[in-house]
Amino acid sequence: MVSLVASIQALNAFGFRFQEGRRLAFSGIRPKVPAGSMAMIWGGRVRFLAALVIAILVSGNGAAACPLKDTLKLCVLNGQNLAALQSGIDRGDWTVDKPSPVVNPIPAPRTGHELYKMPSGLQFALYYEEYRSLFSATCSLDYFGVLAADRSEDLRCSSAEFEAFETGLSAASIGSVTTDRKESGTAYLIEGKNTWMKVVVVGKRNDLLNTWVETSVLTRP
Repeated sequence: MVSLVASIQALNAFGFRFQEGRRLAFSGIRPKVPAGSMAMIWGGRVRFLAALVIAILVSGNGAAACPLKDTLKLCVLNGQNLAALQSGIDRGDWTVDKPSPVVNPIPAPRTGHELYKMPSGLQFALYYEEYRSLFSATCSLDYFGVLAADRSEDLRCSSAEFEAFETGLSAASIGSVTTDRKESGTAYLIEGKNTWMKVVVVGKRNDLLNTWVETSVLTRP
């Protein structure tokens, strides 16, 4: 079992920093580096962070395919730019069942929709808009697809997995985390230097959960 304290310390020491807030019911700054270099930077950092944070999550006992694990790995740790998502495909961390065609690349925004499939079998839809100075995306669990496949048990998470998920959000060092708990679920508002994120979990511990993440990244000052 991975030491939770050691994992968090390693994450914080690594200095992983992304950095805006948006819409929905519950209610990158990208360094100026060549694309190839950017992919290498993201690939190394995200691989390291994902391994540690997912180790935290799986260290507890719980449901076989708790969606919080994949939400953290795909939508939170890698959902702030397309280079990081592509690096995950290259590493085999997930696949894209429906690659999005490039829509209106010139002028901005470039928009697209992709459907990512995780090793757990869960799928997440990503809708994004990429402007000259802003990247905006919504990454959401294919909730009804899970129900249609009669895999509702995969939407349940134990208390330990819930707590590990919250620990992982803070340990990722994206920014300050504000928790807004309501009867219907919880929203985690994350504010960094150039990234704003809302992580929404609808449902309670040990109940069926739906999740999505709304992200905006200021890519130029």
